[in-house]
Amino acid sequence: IRELISRDKNHPSVIMWSLGNEAGKGPNHAAMASWTDNFDITRPIHYEPAQGNPRLDGYIDERDPQYPSTGDHSHRFENPQDEPYVDMVSRFYPGVFTPQFLVDNKADTRPILFVEYSHSMGNSTGNLKELWDEFRRLPRMIGGCIWDYKDQGLLKVDEKTGQEFYAYGGDYGEVRHDGNFCINGIVASDGRPKAAMYENKWVYQPATSSLNGNALTIKNRQATQSLAAYVPIIKILENGIVIKTYELKRLDVDAGENIVLDIKKYLPKMKKHSEYLLNLKFQLSEDEKWANKGFVVATDQFLIQAKEEVDYISKASNAAEVSEMDGNYQVSGTDFNIKISKVNGALNSYVYQGEEQVFAPLLPNFTRPFTDNDSKGWKPHKTLKHWYNNQPLLTSVKTKKLGNDVVVVSNYEMIKDSAQVHVTYNIKPNGIIKVDYELKALEALPNIPKVGMQMGIKNEFKQISWYGKGEVENYVDRNHGFFAERYSLTLDEFIEPYVRPQENGNRTEVRWLASTTNTKNEGMLVVGNQPLSMSV
Repeated sequence: IRELISRDKNHPSVIMWSLGNEAGKGPNHAAMASWTDNFDITRPIHYEPAQGNPRLDGYIDERDPQYPSTGDHSHRFENPQDEPYVDMVSRFYPGVFTPQFLVDNKADTRPILFVEYSHSMGNSTGNLKELWDEFRRLPRMIGGCIWDYKDQGLLKVDEKTGQEFYAYGGDYGEVRHDGNFCINGIVASDGRPKAAMYENKWVYQPATSSLNGNALTIKNRQATQSLAAYVPIIKILENGIVIKTYELKRLDVDAGENIVLDIKKYLPKMKKHSEYLLNLKFQLSEDEKWANKGFVVATDQFLIQAKEEVDYISKASNAAEVSEMDGNYQVSGTDFNIKISKVNGALNSYVYQGEEQVFAPLLPNFTRPFTDNDSKGWKPHKTLKHWYNNQPLLTSVKTKKLGNDVVVVSNYEMIKDSAQVHVTYNIKPNGIIKVDYELKALEALPNIPKVGMQMGIKNEFKQISWYGKGEVENYVDRNHGFFAERYSLTLDEFIEPYVRPQENGNRTEVRWLASTTNTKNEGMLVVGNQPLSMSV
């Protein structure tokens, strides 16, 4: 540690010293801390394994049967205090409840740091907002660190294909290795920000805001600097398209203070059947060494007016017709022919103007591909095995006429006597299908990995356009750093290229998504009565 401190003592970016990582504890660590404290009185000392003090009454040895072991990091209590040679209580990987849990131990008064609070391996880094809400709420919390910043893949050429790829453990023929455990950054090996970086930026941003009616409250989170260093920009969106942009005067809001703005003067005359959003951005007012003028440092988005629920009344005067053929209910109308299977109850064919659009049936879906943290961590296929080990079993399928529409109702049993799914297809004479989906599951069942439907569509529909959060992938527990707007990407751009293939590409709060050909306006459009999560 002497060499470390001698090397780094004059770097202002070094704010504390650590005695190591996951290296046990003993008198050697106490000696290291003592030397460090004598040498540098300006920086605090950290060491996560310095948990528990056997010299204090109330200490429980970890080998004692009375020790309350839970097998994870989130319940590691103060036993009854951490070692006296560190200046803070340090823990790994909390649950959202852990900060309050540690405070409630009431055995220590030192600051609490979660030196690793999020493991950013593969598709991960969720719940940052919820964790930081707790960090900011509780005075003893001083923050935490993400493991880690950058993927450490090495660029390598595949000898068979000639293609470059990022290699990890085992890709060089070695026998002993840690696989892709070096691929766990919020930026990729080439420095490209992943979705986790955008979420992390939003959680750490220097200004935050909230909207109550027309009152926009802006808080300066910074410790010393005024918000006057940034240019505030307001944009108004109608159905995902920017229609107004305003550059506001600088806001001289001191560190830690708030200001309230009335946004009424920025709002347009709003159409009854349109949705309106307000985007707020803060941009650098001048060039900095780390970014150019105009770089966005803080963002928030607010719903100003919601759009009314879509009405699927068909204007066609003719009626959709239904017949039974080859184990299917066949529904036909002008330019289309739809088949609902009597074997699996699913939409399994949609022929439009003579061309098939569906290449795998539309079925209830409750699972997703594993992420890295799934495989190495909590293993959902075991803990949530009820959902992974069962498939929807069709119990009945019925059809009826409803005015000019044809209605097909498919009922499934997902888990015997515990989970049922009801899917209703309301097919309009113009070929629009309104799909209603209902899941009934007993509360005693384990958490559900995913609730939705999945199908295969025409392979040429590789241009993905949507109105929802983007541009990069986002999930319900990692979507605050993303604006809902209209976006369009090719399928290759839409998919997140994780070094190790896994669950990816989801978009949240999607109002509609179209998967089309690149050159012609041909494809499939999915519209939600409420915002949905979708992926392709």
